[in-house]
Amino acid sequence: MSTPRVLVLGAGSIGARHARNLLAAGAHVSVMDPDAARAAAVDGAVPQPFDLTTIHGYDGIVVASPTAHHVEHLQAALATDARVMVEKPFARLDDVDHLDELVDAAADRVMMGFNLRLHEPLECVADLLDSGTVGSVVAGRLWFGSWLPDWRPQVDYRETYSARFDLGGGVLLDAIHELDEALWFFGDDLEVHAAFVGRVGPLEIDVEDTVKALLLADGIVPIEISLDYLSRNYRRGVEVIGTEATIRFDWATQELSVEHSGDRRVEIVDTPVARSYEREAQRFLRFVVDGTPPPVDAATGATSLRLAQRIAEVAKWT
Repeated sequence: MSTPRVLVLGAGSIGARHARNLLAAGAHVSVMDPDAARAAAVDGAVPQPFDLTTIHGYDGIVVASPTAHHVEHLQAALATDARVMVEKPFARLDDVDHLDELVDAAADRVMMGFNLRLHEPLECVADLLDSGTVGSVVAGRLWFGSWLPDWRPQVDYRETYSARFDLGGGVLLDAIHELDEALWFFGDDLEVHAAFVGRVGPLEIDVEDTVKALLLADGIVPIEISLDYLSRNYRRGVEVIGTEATIRFDWATQELSVEHSGDRRVEIVDTPVARSYEREAQRFLRFVVDGTPPPVDAATGATSLRLAQRIAEVAKWT
């Protein structure tokens, strides 16, 4: 194949990032967005009028629109011959009933945009688990928290995707990376034992700002999930307790620690998260060019969305 031709649907912050990284990886990139000025602002990409009937003829299509539009835009992309990357999450919770048909339609043509599968510190955690360093896993914990107005200080947080139900926002789906990591590290047999989902803080939003969930892996191993838009200082991490050791990665300190009885080894793993997006673009182009299997396929992406739905159901959050 000559230079791959890729279309990015959506020129918001994530769509613009994908476009820039795909350009750097060697693709010819076009961008469509309902806001023509926003599409035109992506340096190096070719802006196109937003019209889903004109998206044929591309080798790859990236769905980077708000979550509320993912199903519509994925269906349009699958009606072409392109391979497709869908930014996380797969869809809204309301779309879960249609996931089976979407996954069937996706077959082997869809890559999910879970870039943290390509983030070096988390790959190190996965390698430690695979090597048996911790022994048998007896507990796990994943957490994410950040004050939403600080995410994009240059814009009114109330107008962002994250804050708006009509665009598919809310921290449960916004921070679905942590659910994907739970599936990655602990397997897909995760039962939702208990959950709280709610809006408890002072933010002017119409979606949840807090999620607390207790999952069980293999019916007995407790996995804690904590997500929020309210923590004034950014906090994020993963901890796995095993019969032989405890491993922990803390994003704030960039420390990856392995603790045995009477011994603690710490390594600083400070690879910027931006590198995971660059690697994601490279992996998508390999998928487009020769079909190299992606890090996360449609079926796995659908599993994380179903897990989010079960958390919402157990919490009685609608």
